[in-house]
Amino acid sequence: MNKILLPLLILVASYSSAQLSKATYAMKVSANMDFANNPNIPKNVVERIKKRMSEPQNFHLFFDKTQSLYKKEEKLDSPQGGRGGMSMRFGAGDGSITHTYLATREQTTQQELYGKTFLVSKNMKQRKWNFTGESKQIGKYTAYEATYVYKKTPTSFNMSFGNRDVDKEKEATEKVPVVVSVWFTLDVPISAGPAGYFGLPGLVLMAQDDNRVLVCTEVQMNAKDKVKLEAPRKGQSVTQDEFTQIREKKIKEMRERFRNNGNRGNGNRMMIRR
Repeated sequence: MNKILLPLLILVASYSSAQLSKATYAMKVSANMDFANNPNIPKNVVERIKKRMSEPQNFHLFFDKTQSLYKKEEKLDSPQGGRGGMSMRFGAGDGSITHTYLATREQTTQQELYGKTFLVSKNMKQRKWNFTGESKQIGKYTAYEATYVYKKTPTSFNMSFGNRDVDKEKEATEKVPVVVSVWFTLDVPISAGPAGYFGLPGLVLMAQDDNRVLVCTEVQMNAKDKVKLEAPRKGQSVTQDEFTQIREKKIKEMRERFRNNGNRGNGNRMMIRR
């Protein structure tokens, strides 16, 4: 691997810091949801949920040598049901924009939460990368694998329909290790990547993180998009810890609202964050 990294400084020098490039990613997320224990959910609703969950989401990463901007592809969602029906939203990152300074690892994310916009700031820690020596072809690029490990508390959602127990979340008491596999290419020697997957000797083309898979489908050097690589400014400024506390409080409020209205005949809005 060291032999491969030797030409890196020469390659990086050939890239102008003002050159805007663009990478497009397709993301698939699988959620641990148990429909078998929820006989009250209509079969057609279950099929709609499964279909929506299987649809990939597209994201764009705009970057140069010093910074990047990551955002979801703008797309109009088709209406989900009418009056008295149920509306569904799936996936994380809807409406969010993440700006990253690659050298200092400072990130600012414009994030919407239940109708309110926040500016979440944090300093990303340097990953303890393990370079496995594995390589493979992703599109026209040769990619190399790097991994790191973190611990998380596994969660699963057991959702019911038409009664007061709108959702029950089962959470394990012990955290389990998760191995993240990231593939990067030295053909684009810039340490950018989608969301928190960056800081390697080249552009990240693929990331496998627990139930989430991101794959780069296209790279455009010298992109013609008129995008300014600057941190978003709209929203209430909070730290990551503050945002987490606000989100948990809102989730609890939403659950209580569902429980109180569970037996009413009004339509339900089901939001599943993965």
